[in-house]
Formats: sequence, C-alpha cells, structure tokens
Amino acid sequence: MKVLLVEDSRILRNRLRSMIVAIPAALLVAETDAEEDARSLMALHQPDVAVIDLRLKRGSGLSLLEHIVARYPATVAIVLTNYGQPEYRNKCLQLGAHHFFDKSRDIGAFEELLAGLGRIETKARADLH
Repeated sequence: MKVLLVEDSRILRNRLRSMIVAIPAALLVAETDAEEDARSLMALHQPDVAVIDLRLKRGSGLSLLEHIVARYPATVAIVLTNYGQPEYRNKCLQLGAHHFFDKSRDIGAFEELLAGLGRIETKARADLH
C-alpha cells in the first residue's frame, strides 16, 4: 500500500512517518508540506492512499483534495487536520474525501484505519497469487 503524506508540521510529519512505516503493508513513497509538490508526487507515485492536511506551507489542502479526487479516483483520500469542526468535515466529505480525522482526538482511529487498509491490501495481493 503506497502512501503519500502531505503535512505542514515537521514534528507531526515525523510522528506520522513513524506510524505509517510501522504498518507492515504500508510503504511511505513520499511526503511534502506543499500543494504543488503533492500534485507532482501524486503523478509520479500514484499512491493508494493520500493523507492530507488542510493547512499547508504553500497552497491549500482543500484544493489538493479536489485535485486528487478528480484525477486519482482509486486513491483513498484521508484528511487529517486540526480543523475538526463540522463545517470542515462536511466540506471535505462533500469534495470526496473518503475519511476525515481531527488530529487532536482521532489519531488512534486514523492509525487503525491505515492498518486496516494495509491488511486489505495484503489480502488482495495474496488472493492474486
């Protein structure tokens, strides 16, 4: 399961990187803190999962989410943000996010989801052989 991580905080990006690489089926293919870089990395790596923060160093997580949903429909778009208010959740889900997590209270659920997606990916590969 190829994962792209788009997060503006270096500290949180390091924490999330550790979390992702600890999942046996997950491969962190790239990470960035900017929308334009994320667009290029999406085209280059075509990840199975994109983890997107709404606030980025340059650009917008909402705009990036729209781009990913429109151009990479097979990619699971996961928003992980500090902006957990219902209006942000509703907007992201309306734009096509598959999952929405508040960093301050949903990090455990986010980790469980990634691990579950990894298990699905592993099973799918096993079923092909």
